[in-house]
Amino acid sequence: MLTLIAIFILSFLFIRGGGYYKWFTGYVLLYLIQGYVAWFLFSKCGQPFYGYAVTMAVGAFTSIVSAEVYGWPLWGGILLGAILSSLLAATLFVATSRARGFYVGMVSFLLVILFPSLIEALGDITGGRSGMSFRGLTGLIGFDGLLWLVLGVAGVVAGAFFWLLRTKVGRILTIIAENDDLAKAVGINTFKYKLLAYAISGFVSGIGGGLYVNYIGSISSIDIGIITTIYITFIPIVGGSKVAFGPVIGTLFIRLVPEALAGIERYLSIIFGAAFVFVMLGLPGGIGDNLMTYVRRIIDRLRMRRTGETK
Repeated sequence: MLTLIAIFILSFLFIRGGGYYKWFTGYVLLYLIQGYVAWFLFSKCGQPFYGYAVTMAVGAFTSIVSAEVYGWPLWGGILLGAILSSLLAATLFVATSRARGFYVGMVSFLLVILFPSLIEALGDITGGRSGMSFRGLTGLIGFDGLLWLVLGVAGVVAGAFFWLLRTKVGRILTIIAENDDLAKAVGINTFKYKLLAYAISGFVSGIGGGLYVNYIGSISSIDIGIITTIYITFIPIVGGSKVAFGPVIGTLFIRLVPEALAGIERYLSIIFGAAFVFVMLGLPGGIGDNLMTYVRRIIDRLRMRRTGETK
């Protein structure tokens, strides 16, 4: 609950600031949606999936192609994109269900590498490297309306994942993530629950992709490369996998650091990569997990002092 309140308060303050900060807030929120998908599937369910850029892109391209090429309603295109993204994620899991660990992750990562080429091959429909552009929901409900919609969806996504992890299904997914073999031994159908996790994650990622292309107003094969999936994958790793606000910190890190270093863009990749390495080596578990550890230590010390003074 505190995480959701923080998301809305911070977003509201920046939105009220207007100008570029207003637009950038929506941009960060779009990545936050994907960040919570990665936090749920990778950190909480323990599934080695790295195809976030692809599920996001399927949602985005379905939304824009269905509206611009086939004349579908905008809301219908976003929903269709989410469904197709869900089917893609579920199909990928089924196709790799016999493999384990590294191999499952590599298949999804290879899909990220190949997908831009597929978009370029379908250039007559997708626009290829040149991409496609449209007003989308901005023309329907206005920029402010779309911005508040993105904020609302980000909050709903975070809240839905918090709720899901507290249900019986969520607890089973956590057990599977901690010890897959033990879960099978006690009679849990791990295949069914993993498939559900992939389907849910793909659906949410597809919705985020649909909102992304409506918010940005364009998309091309260049926008869905390896860097995008690396950023999304690192959100829970950098932010922290154990705390609910980990994706918030991770998203701010991967979006604000490049923004702050825009003046030295030439060295951005080196500095950003070094920052990732520093966080992973110096703060194992992520920024959020370590922050909570320090807070607990401070609280424990204060309690010990009060206890000592009372005695």
